[in-house]
Amino acid sequence: MKKFIIPIAFLMLGTVKAQVSNTENYVQIKTYLDYSGTQATKSSETIQYFDGLGRPKQVIGVKASPQGKDVVTHIEYDQFGRQAKDFLPIPQSGTQSGGIYTSPLGNASSIYGGEKIYSEKALEKSPLDRIQQQIQVGNDWTGKPVKFDYDANIDGEVIKMFTTTTWENGATKSTIEYGGMYGAGQLYKNIITDEDGNKTIEFKNGKEQVLVIRKVLSGTENADTYYVYNEYDQLAWVIPPMLSKKVHWQWDDQEALAYQYRYDGRGRLVEKKLPGKGWEFMVYDKADRLIMTQDANMREKNKWLITKYESLGRVAYTGIIGGGSRTSMQSQAENLIIVEARNGSGFTKNGMQIQYSNGYFVDIETILSINYYDTYP
Repeated sequence: MKKFIIPIAFLMLGTVKAQVSNTENYVQIKTYLDYSGTQATKSSETIQYFDGLGRPKQVIGVKASPQGKDVVTHIEYDQFGRQAKDFLPIPQSGTQSGGIYTSPLGNASSIYGGEKIYSEKALEKSPLDRIQQQIQVGNDWTGKPVKFDYDANIDGEVIKMFTTTTWENGATKSTIEYGGMYGAGQLYKNIITDEDGNKTIEFKNGKEQVLVIRKVLSGTENADTYYVYNEYDQLAWVIPPMLSKKVHWQWDDQEALAYQYRYDGRGRLVEKKLPGKGWEFMVYDKADRLIMTQDANMREKNKWLITKYESLGRVAYTGIIGGGSRTSMQSQAENLIIVEARNGSGFTKNGMQIQYSNGYFVDIETILSINYYDTYP
């Protein structure tokens, strides 16, 4: 069965000029780039052909090269229906105005010379289809694959960290606890060896949460980054290598090196602490949009960075307002959907005419940015 999908705008604006192969299943997409009066004068066109199983087999950029020739991407599958090779696009010697190419790779040598024109994956011979090896395009990478190995952890290989979480000011507060070491076979262990032989080991639990990313520096030294989740499966801590290698760390170490995250009852990130910085606070409106942020320097001055949105959810303008604590500001914004409308008269601030309404958190002290959008279509 042939399936034709043609955008309505295409039917309205002009007549189909491409000579598609009507014996094939295809999707035809035409994007108009310029016009004169009511007529399109410039467009780009892509034809995607499918095999009898509905899989893409050829993508043609009609006259897409600078010389006005077709650019074709060939797609093929192995005996198990897997796409093990990804081919580079091949500029053709001419154009068939959208017609399918029976030998799409025939012009490859004139474009790429003797270079290998596809990347390839060696896939596991199992229903999991996991990648075991991947080689990039080009002859230089032929002997330098990226290798993927799949295993389970051994006993004593990974420290077990968990959290005890309490609620403070409407946000989670998680402290790290040590639970010894993971026993053998308790974690998934994925090993990636890049083209230069550098090895990265990723440990995951049964929930598919990444617990540790280990960079192997030498036969005796690793750099471990630990990811610690709270009881609600939210990322609460990131412990970088300089901190994770310490058997015990002090509060100063934690403040200087650790990443900390806290969430409200709706699962929104409301407080975060990055290495070497003070706490940053976030406030959301009823639509879960980030409305206000505050860093440690702004908090000393009781200031907030506010972002207001227009009716389509795009940023209208940003500015600085005065305000109280995070819980106080969140309480004010909690039941509001903050939308400012375009307004020709608007309001004036800092000597600028702002052509938007100012209906929420009106006491803006400084305007930082304004965005205006066209009305197309």
